[in-house]
This record gives sequence, C-alpha cells and structure tokens, in this order.
Amino acid sequence: LGEPPPTGVPLDPVVSLFLRREQREQRREQESSLAQRLRRFLRRKFFLFRRSALMTLIALRNLALGRPSPQRLAQEVAFASWRGEEEAQPEADRVARTGPEL
Repeated sequence: LGEPPPTGVPLDPVVSLFLRREQREQRREQESSLAQRLRRFLRRKFFLFRRSALMTLIALRNLALGRPSPQRLAQEVAFASWRGEEEAQPEADRVARTGPEL
C-alpha cells in the first residue's frame, strides 16, 4: 500500500481512483491553514462522538426493549453514521455537479 506500483503494470480503475483520492487528501492537508485544520478536526470529532452516542443509545434500547426489525435497525445505523451533507452525497453525484477532481 505504501509503495508505488511496478512500472508497466496497468492499474485497476478502483485502485487508481483510490490513489488519486489519497493524493488529493494529502495535498489538501498540506495546503490548509490552521483554522481549516482545526475546523476539520472538530468536525470529525463531533461526528465521531455523535455516532458513538447514538449507537450506544440504540444498543441500550435494544437491550431493554428487544431487537427491532432489520429494516428499522438499518435506518437507525444509517442515521447514526450520517456525516453531513457533503459526505452524504454519492461520489457520482459530486463529480457530476463539480466535475472530476484529479
């Protein structure tokens, strides 16, 4: 994972997309200001705490009242895992709206 692929070997499209995304993320981290880094850090921690609290409440409710239907449980887990408008959009919608990022 940390090494570049051998020369002459074609990359899988999924692997190349992952590598481009990782490079873009590294550039963004290096070029961002202290305020942007702090905001990103706080946002990550907020959603981590939110998900942890909601999943704990779901688990406690399930212990007390029994397990709900799989569909309802899936909806609750999806709600707990929600990370905001930007992350909630599928990659294809984001690319269609903003154009491909390389």
